[in-house]
Amino acid sequence: MPNNHAPSFLSRSSFLPNHSQFAVAGHVRLHAYIKLMPRAACRVPRRRRAHADPACLIWLARRTSNRAPFRSGSGSGCGCARPPMSSPDGGPSSRKKLVVGVLSACLLIAMVIGTVAFFLSEKLDESGQGRGSMSKTMRSVELFCAPADYQGTCHETLERALSRTADPSEHPHAAAAAGITAVERALEEGFNRSSVLDAVRQSNDTLVWEAMHDCRMLLGECRANVERALTSIAWRGVEGPAQDLQAWLSAVITFQGSCVDMFPKGVVREEVESTMEKAREISSNALAIIKQGAALASMLDLQAAVPDNNGKGDKKGKGDDDRHRLLEGVPTWVRKEDRRRRLLGVKAAALTPNVTVAKDGSGDFRNISAALDAIPDKYSGRYFIYVKEGLYDETVNVSNRMGNVTMYGDGAKRSIVTGSKNIVDGVRMWRTATFSVDGDSFTAMRLGIRNTAGVEKQQALALRVKGDKAIFFNCRIEGNQDTLFAQAYRQFYRSCVISGTVDFIMGDAAAVFQRCVLLVRPPRPGQPAVVTAQARRDHQQTTGFVIHRSRIVADDKLLASSSKGSAAATKTFLGRPWKEFARTVVMESVIDGFVHSQGYMPWEGKGNLGTAFFGEFRNAGDGANVTARKAEHGVHVMSKDKALQFTVGHFLHGADWIPESGAPVSLGLSGGEEE
Repeated sequence: MPNNHAPSFLSRSSFLPNHSQFAVAGHVRLHAYIKLMPRAACRVPRRRRAHADPACLIWLARRTSNRAPFRSGSGSGCGCARPPMSSPDGGPSSRKKLVVGVLSACLLIAMVIGTVAFFLSEKLDESGQGRGSMSKTMRSVELFCAPADYQGTCHETLERALSRTADPSEHPHAAAAAGITAVERALEEGFNRSSVLDAVRQSNDTLVWEAMHDCRMLLGECRANVERALTSIAWRGVEGPAQDLQAWLSAVITFQGSCVDMFPKGVVREEVESTMEKAREISSNALAIIKQGAALASMLDLQAAVPDNNGKGDKKGKGDDDRHRLLEGVPTWVRKEDRRRRLLGVKAAALTPNVTVAKDGSGDFRNISAALDAIPDKYSGRYFIYVKEGLYDETVNVSNRMGNVTMYGDGAKRSIVTGSKNIVDGVRMWRTATFSVDGDSFTAMRLGIRNTAGVEKQQALALRVKGDKAIFFNCRIEGNQDTLFAQAYRQFYRSCVISGTVDFIMGDAAAVFQRCVLLVRPPRPGQPAVVTAQARRDHQQTTGFVIHRSRIVADDKLLASSSKGSAAATKTFLGRPWKEFARTVVMESVIDGFVHSQGYMPWEGKGNLGTAFFGEFRNAGDGANVTARKAEHGVHVMSKDKALQFTVGHFLHGADWIPESGAPVSLGLSGGEEE
């Protein structure tokens, strides 16, 4: 158990100290294990020889030291040869264990890869095979910067930090800490540049001043993510919290870009964009460094997170009998007196709320905002708010301080939160939301959330979510343009109805929509209808939208307009890329025939999909035919192996946090053989 004092490196006066504090217990044992382990055990498939494979980086360390050339599959060295293939039916369990054991050995090397690289290079020095010399620090810098896109920035970030760390076994932690620390420094220095401040002062545009205020709030979120990432590394090392680190740093890149987008076009926006570019490069590099150490771990999780029955069914039981799964394992947060009643299949009254909201005055509060404001600052555990049947016309904000809140109602058509804010009436886009979530680990069940502004009011959010590990179960989210702003972090939507017209699921979260109904409504005349607009800005980010086992349907009015002549018909697309590296996946879902055969459309002013990724796997319905779109650059008909990367178990690491909420979840793919 760590002590309660914050690590010294979190103080601004010594942000880059000697990183010996990042060493983790057990490296000595790992060193001994590596010396005894057959080197041939570190072989990984040829298809994974990209720079993201940590095992292959040993070759890089040797190359940068001008050593003998790397030879794949040889008896000496750590090869990248293909391992023995399992049988088509998965093979005996003993063989699976053998493969996992071999990969686990590779993982051990990956976690202390700096140490192994030094062992190899120093041994070659003694035998006289090398020529010239290279400092250990520089070799480590080359090692960790290999997967980074911005090499100059990466070298600049790591050289000084790693030179202060004598023990190579500490380099993985020191490198990650240095990369993350550099993110905050770049944000702080860049945003306070005199050119930016002067440009703002000289502007008389109120939109500029409002953007400056909102941007500072987002940068505060960035600093909070940096601090919790550094604290996590200090206590757990770099390999343990890899998924958290990636989620937090991905959000930092999201917020940097959002900060720029908030400013109206002009001189100030150009200054802010220039300022944020260096911070984005450093954030991207930090993500690359952290992902490098987690690459083999992710490869193991790809199969471990999916049930043994070929990806069929949920975490427990067989098939997708979610009720049965939950009845066997009641969520840990359900009070003892409620456990016999179970969560699913019973009325909301079966739970014991902390407070009750009721329009008729029969509860503790008459509106939801008052109930949220009453949450104690230092409340420990999960806080339950029961919203009785009623129409609540208010703007609800679950703020940063309101973590671990569960809000549940009497039904998505009975307990409804409504609003009508929109940009045409002068409200900034992200402030138009009827319901906003900024607190982590928020869960909503059986609630309706609406924005009733008509299509003529353009952007009008019903729900904005900027809290990590947010869950929405059995909810209705209704609006028109930009209905749901899945802004950042990890989010899970199960058995929800989400309706809208244009880009009605948008943002840069890592979000999965499972067993949902996506209801497309007719947009303004002359506009296309678009389901998703994902905003991934950097290919290192772990974000994207996944529509899994859901149904994409049109409402009656849209069906009527789509059936008219070609001149008047409304074209409907599954998505378009809001930002350069947008990523949207539709798999094992039903796509009705009103969807355009092209499937996806470019962003306004663009001629194609660019560097975006749109993936499809085993979809059904008249709109699922990929013949007209599979040849389009950016559209991918995925294999089963690729699709597994986007399951809840792998993409969100959902087994760690979703089941305890009480929401049913399918962690893997459904049954059936690969087509």
